[in-house]
Amino acid sequence: MKILILGGCGYIGTVLTNDLLKENCKVLIYDNQWFGNYLKPHNNLKIVKGDIRNIEDKIFKNIDTVIHLANIANDPSVDLNPTLSWEVNVLSLLNILEKCKKYRIKHFIYSSSGSVYGVKKEKKVTENLDLVPISTYNKTKMIAERIMLSFNNNFLCHGIRPATVCGYSPRMRLDVSVNNLTIQALIKKEIKVFGGKQIRPNVHIKDISRIFQHFVFKKK
Repeated sequence: MKILILGGCGYIGTVLTNDLLKENCKVLIYDNQWFGNYLKPHNNLKIVKGDIRNIEDKIFKNIDTVIHLANIANDPSVDLNPTLSWEVNVLSLLNILEKCKKYRIKHFIYSSSGSVYGVKKEKKVTENLDLVPISTYNKTKMIAERIMLSFNNNFLCHGIRPATVCGYSPRMRLDVSVNNLTIQALIKKEIKVFGGKQIRPNVHIKDISRIFQHFVFKKK
């Protein structure tokens, strides 16, 4: 199986790529490497440096499955330049999906966000509840989902809505809550809690990798 991972050099992508290589998949990564590349050379791994807004047709040739992880992530980053975020998170997606259709990609997996639900009163948030995005980042994710689903007649589409991801990756993120608290404890020997009454869903990065692998291999 040949898999294209958009954003494969990122926090989640680095872990997922290594796991897929262990399953003898051939992985092609397309990433602008804003935060570097922490993947080690591998016979079944090819990395192309580039911007998804200008992705070339040849990237999609002979690909079975596309996993889309390439986004400007989280509210503070999006708020720095909302226009850029709409271009990267939404407008580029339509172009990518058109190329998937052109090259007869069989399966497209999109990494959305649990934040599309907004803030709910319900104790259990399920797919049956309405989406009420409350930030620009949330809105880009929700609209990107809608665009993806419009191609559902052309190839199999899956949208994953993770909680806040935590855990170790070679390409580490220290801005997410659990990782931030952990690095404080390690370096400062003290954890500063901002408030203390917040409730936030978290999911371990290895579990997220397993979710993507589940849909890659089982599809249904």
